Amino acid sequence: MRESDWGKTGNKKLHTWAFDRIYQYLEYKGEERGVKVLKENEWDTSKTCSKCGDDTKSNRVERGLYVCSSCGLVGNADCNGAENMRQKITPSPHGEERSNGCVAQPSTYLFDRESGTFRTREQAVS
Repeated sequence: MRESDWGKTGNKKLHTWAFDRIYQYLEYKGEERGVKVLKENEWDTSKTCSKCGDDTKSNRVERGLYVCSSCGLVGNADCNGAENMRQKITPSPHGEERSNGCVAQPSTYLFDRESGTFRTREQAVS
């Protein structure tokens, strides 16, 4: 038994206290402003593709990696699950894509050891 293992009940209490505290805070602030806060169960939300709806279990390649075998979507499994929850609560109007792609295309810099500087990927790769 690991030193940090407090048993099933103890571990659950330890790892859920902050989430419950955040929920209580959001509920309180929402109530104050007339906004209803819903607590959604996240169980199994990251096993279904948020783009095409494929629910093949093997799409969850690693703990944090989701690769859809049907449409080719590659992303963080938790982000995929969060998008599934968002679609359930606030669906996109007329089935339109809501992303403008700006966040999905971060700039990448590689470190050049010879010059000791960072270069963009396009400049560093020949």
